[in-house]
Amino acid sequence: MDIRLFATDLDGTLLNSNGAVSRRNFAAMRRACADGCFVVPTTGRSFYEMPAALREARGCYTHCICSDGAAIYNGKGDLVWKTVFSPDAVRHIVAVLKNYDVLLEFYVNGVPYAPKDKLNAAAYRHYRIEPDYDAVMDETRRGFADMDAFLERSIGDMEIFNVFFADENERTEAFARLAHGGVAELTTSMQSNLEILQPGVNKGSGLRRLCKMLGLSTKQVLAVGDSRNDLTMFRTVGVGLAVSGACNELKERATAVICSNDAHTFAYAYSHYAPQKAAAHGKEESLWARRRRPAKSTF
Repeated sequence: MDIRLFATDLDGTLLNSNGAVSRRNFAAMRRACADGCFVVPTTGRSFYEMPAALREARGCYTHCICSDGAAIYNGKGDLVWKTVFSPDAVRHIVAVLKNYDVLLEFYVNGVPYAPKDKLNAAAYRHYRIEPDYDAVMDETRRGFADMDAFLERSIGDMEIFNVFFADENERTEAFARLAHGGVAELTTSMQSNLEILQPGVNKGSGLRRLCKMLGLSTKQVLAVGDSRNDLTMFRTVGVGLAVSGACNELKERATAVICSNDAHTFAYAYSHYAPQKAAAHGKEESLWARRRRPAKSTF
């Protein structure tokens, strides 16, 4: 299969349990770019929410699809395309969510914003955010004091909403209310969150748009992921690889289930699916890959 574009989710996939990209993954990403492939981190995170070591690296990715498909950046970090909610849709979504106990985040121009008084460890536990995500919250969120004032100045630039719920029943109810009327597309990636996307905008649509820009078929795309917000990628691409810790829905859709996110997922994917011309380097599979090759069937 002529795979030319390698798309990878970040959390639980490319990033290991320490929230970092391993040296082996970085090396494989640079090798793929040098071989003429497109390497595309594809994430629900906004661009400036990505780890700085990845975001600022050069030569290890060609594009990034961020905010669940709402924005596309090139390898220099320049925005090449984005789409935003209509102001009316923003008002409707906020009005619904004000009925619940939530930590409501707004992704604006590549940056996640949230109420300043909820950016602390006590609030993170209240909203059931996994503790290993605390550092990401602290490092990347920008706080605002007045939501109405924030909305007034930012209402025309909303890429997505990310919402953490204190109560699971409230998340279920909000999901049902927001699912009606075609105002938004909904998905999840964490135990307490709800990602609210523009209708028809998701990781899969982002990959289709990028493929059109690059003159590729979506069948030439391989995607690696772990959660429900990766399902649209898997429905779009030629090969979908679920990491071993992925949700069951994604595993059922996957071409294969591979190693864990602590076992260098991108390096695994590239060693098994690199295009034929990469064999000219003489050692298509590293000794590491030959020793660690999992079965290609689901386990």
